[in-house]
Amino acid sequence: MSRLLVIVLVLIVAVEVKDVTILVIKQLNAGRKGPPYDDVVIVLNLADDAKLIDVMKKAQDEGTFTFDYTMHHMWGAYITTVNGLNADSTSKQYWQILGGPRMKPTQFGASSYVPADKEKVLFRLVTWDREPCPDPTEDTTVY
Repeated sequence: MSRLLVIVLVLIVAVEVKDVTILVIKQLNAGRKGPPYDDVVIVLNLADDAKLIDVMKKAQDEGTFTFDYTMHHMWGAYITTVNGLNADSTSKQYWQILGGPRMKPTQFGASSYVPADKEKVLFRLVTWDREPCPDPTEDTTVY
């Protein structure tokens, strides 16, 4: 019996898990990546290979985050609503997703992007007819 318990404990420890933080800026074209955030949601104990959409679904299941999306057959999930705020496509609005160590726009959408352990992922509402205002706290020096 104790041998079985040891094997079970080893398997539990061997399963890789990660934690991801979802940040939200609802101000249209805010341009900033830093605080203040309208929402901060920490999602714990995710599978190591969990995609961003999985992170969002777990947070929604836990009641700490809400979202809606439409599914495109080639491009995957297109996020339309975050915590009750709808991106108005008639006004060219969309939810931009930023992540990684430098908090840059992700190259993949929510259904393909795999955040790292302890990564912070930012959703900010922007329009596609112009770039967001530059972040005054970011170094924009060209080298």
